[in-house]
Amino acid sequence: MTFFFSSEKDRFKYLGMLLDRRMNPKIAEEHAVRPYMAAQSRISEFAKSHELKSRPHAMLWLYKVYGIPAGMYASQVWGTVYLSEGSEFGSQLQKRHLCFLRRILEVKKNSTTNWAVLRECGQEPLQFFWFRASIRFF
Repeated sequence: MTFFFSSEKDRFKYLGMLLDRRMNPKIAEEHAVRPYMAAQSRISEFAKSHELKSRPHAMLWLYKVYGIPAGMYASQVWGTVYLSEGSEFGSQLQKRHLCFLRRILEVKKNSTTNWAVLRECGQEPLQFFWFRASIRFF
């Protein structure tokens, strides 16, 4: 097993995930935010160039195809912490997920509950997608 150490001695990269020696899932989550935000940016750019910004259904399909997989990356590491009841929306990735969906729906930040936004878009918290995939595997 080969580990690639970062400039900080207590962190290492394994299969693209950044972990620390204490196996803190927050480190993996923080590392996963950048590619997730890049995916959201690519979706927005594509939608703008093809004049899809005013079509929420098309935006949601684009997000489902490109955004969800980017958000699921390393979710087996960072997502398990947020599977317990009441902590579903504590993740930085999940907060960005909800912000993007609210922009698509043109909903103000505090005017609608998180669960209502997810249900309206036919989505679930990111870590639930990984959990469902794991259950299907077994």
